[in-house]
Amino acid sequence: MAATFMRALRPTGLAVAALALVATGCAGKRVIYGSVVDRNGQPMDRVIVSLDPGGVELVTDSEGNFMIDYLRDDDGQRVKLAKKTEYTLEAFRTGYHVSRIDFYFKRGELILDPITMQEDTIELRPSDDDIDPARFPDRSHSAGTNYEGE
Repeated sequence: MAATFMRALRPTGLAVAALALVATGCAGKRVIYGSVVDRNGQPMDRVIVSLDPGGVELVTDSEGNFMIDYLRDDDGQRVKLAKKTEYTLEAFRTGYHVSRIDFYFKRGELILDPITMQEDTIELRPSDDDIDPARFPDRSHSAGTNYEGE
């Protein structure tokens, strides 16, 4: 029984050839991997990621990940990532500051450190104006226009 099991696990010539083809096919692959997280380290989906130069814009998946394996030329056609090139990556989502990172891409596969997005903030201050409604008993006057546009 053990001998039969071991023969089943022994790689066949076809399986070895298939693995060799996959390995050589990936050897020339040029790709940039990354992820986007919030300040608590939680993945952020639907973040717009753009690469310059390259004309590529894409959106992160539900786990905050993205993969860039092509650029766009002047005609909008897909081309390979250029070797030995400086790139700027921007991440944007409504309600957050734009995050930018610069990096150098040599060749092969590059895994970027997670990009952390920071929320936009608004500062609320108390008003110095007295807006007590009791001070304005006559509410027949409007500060804006009426329905007739006057």
